[in-house]
Amino acid sequence: MTRPTTETIQRRGVRSRSVSVPAFGRLVAATVLVLFAAGVGGTPASAQPLQSSEGVELNDGVPKEVRNVTVVQRLGETVPGSIDLVDSAGRRITTADFFDGELPCLITLNYSDCPMLCNVQLNGLVGSLEQLDLQIGKDFRMLSVSIDPQETTSKVRETKQRYLDQIPSQSDAAEGWSFCTADQADITRLAETLGFSYVKDEASGEYYHPAMLAYVSPDGVIVRYSLDVGFPVDQLRLSIVEAGQGKVGSAVDQFVLWCYSYDPNKNSYVPQAWKLMRLAGFITIGALISALLPFWVGRRRKPADTQ
Repeated sequence: MTRPTTETIQRRGVRSRSVSVPAFGRLVAATVLVLFAAGVGGTPASAQPLQSSEGVELNDGVPKEVRNVTVVQRLGETVPGSIDLVDSAGRRITTADFFDGELPCLITLNYSDCPMLCNVQLNGLVGSLEQLDLQIGKDFRMLSVSIDPQETTSKVRETKQRYLDQIPSQSDAAEGWSFCTADQADITRLAETLGFSYVKDEASGEYYHPAMLAYVSPDGVIVRYSLDVGFPVDQLRLSIVEAGQGKVGSAVDQFVLWCYSYDPNKNSYVPQAWKLMRLAGFITIGALISALLPFWVGRRRKPADTQ
């Protein structure tokens, strides 16, 4: 059997015009999906750079400006207490003022003129703080530091008040949540300690940065991170209790924390199956002992009653 020539294919292509456009479009889309799922020539599609018909590689990657914008979780590291800050009241303080061995501290890095991400993150955070029964200033502290060294004290004071207005149930938040500025050297030092990397766009003056909330123990040790803009109240509470190292929350909170562990892949606490199975085993044994104890006691008394 002879192979079809180019002319034959072209003629067939002319005759194929009778196929409806939607059907043809679905056929092409299905073919493309199959090729990308299976990988051409046995190579995964994700491993092949997209190319134009002229063989020029297309820009399908992450823009170079944000390639290094990320958070490296430095769990177990200690935040230096010698980082100089200026709070919204103009007072000169240091990070040591937040680590007194009594209360955990939640740290965020933001800036007031951020067009989107900072607002989304902090709005989500105050929404959960308003529902939280733990109290800022009594159960934990908070520290938000501007990554913009040019930010003024008056600007950061306005930003602080905007968020305080959204959490009326947190009566001590004015003292317990500090919004601070710092010079570039101290900002860089704090950011590097927390594993927080960002890039400034010199043309617009804006910063490319990730969303990060670090939970720090009363002694300044980084315990947990939240790298999202949503803060479920139960997860927020567990994180604060864990960062408190036994100094925050009730005995019930400590028990719940014992039953759960933090899954960094899911960015949340999940039940620990082996602990729950062990607990169920202890409960079962206790129930059996409670049920059989009267029977054992009754058998021992029977001979004595007979005599």
